[in-house]
Amino acid sequence: MEIKKILLLFFFIASLQFRSQILDEYPSGQSFYKGGNATFYKEVHDYLVSNNFTECDENEIYQPRIIVTKDAGIKIIKDNDTANITANKCAYNLSLNILKNLKNWQPAVVKENKIASITEFIICPKDLMSNYKANYNAYNFVISAKYPKGKSVFEKDFHDNFMSLFADFGIQGKINLEFYINKEGKIADARIFPEIDDRSFNISFMRTLSRLKKTWQPALYKNIPIKQRISFPMNFSVTYYER
Repeated sequence: MEIKKILLLFFFIASLQFRSQILDEYPSGQSFYKGGNATFYKEVHDYLVSNNFTECDENEIYQPRIIVTKDAGIKIIKDNDTANITANKCAYNLSLNILKNLKNWQPAVVKENKIASITEFIICPKDLMSNYKANYNAYNFVISAKYPKGKSVFEKDFHDNFMSLFADFGIQGKINLEFYINKEGKIADARIFPEIDDRSFNISFMRTLSRLKKTWQPALYKNIPIKQRISFPMNFSVTYYER
């Protein structure tokens, strides 16, 4: 058991060092685009209108997920949700054009060092073209996903289900749970980071998570269901749990 704990600690540290090169989200107060969200959406509007793109159906929305590199370039993260892409093909294609042609991306900054970071945003073509208004920011129209009976119940359910699992594998320290609530209110694409390279742990983790797979109220953009990333930071020790 002690050897297993040492190996887990090794993989935990190695994973932390690797993951630190790409942040999973921007630090609070920082933006992926020079000038912030309003400037980003204005430049998207200007690009779409000036190039005479055809407007999509008003209910089409796409949410690109990208890495902004430390050199202010971008890399598109592959989207495996082919059903959603098909249902929002026009918005998806416009998003790809936007990503290829906008220029003012900016990396995250930590301790005066530029670091690559993952980000995502909402593209609703109708609101970026004929419905566009000055200072538009898509996130001003988003209602976040909600767990049945609220956030405090989720935290309790999470603690009750995961505390023994983390204790059994001797995992301590700061860990983040990340998952998406899809348009149907289901948990999808769950993972923890820093990643733990232990097959038994990961199988147990997914089995434990399945106990939390209640139907959420999905996030809404102007009453249209959208997927939403949920980040749940934790601090575990063998004796206590701290949110």
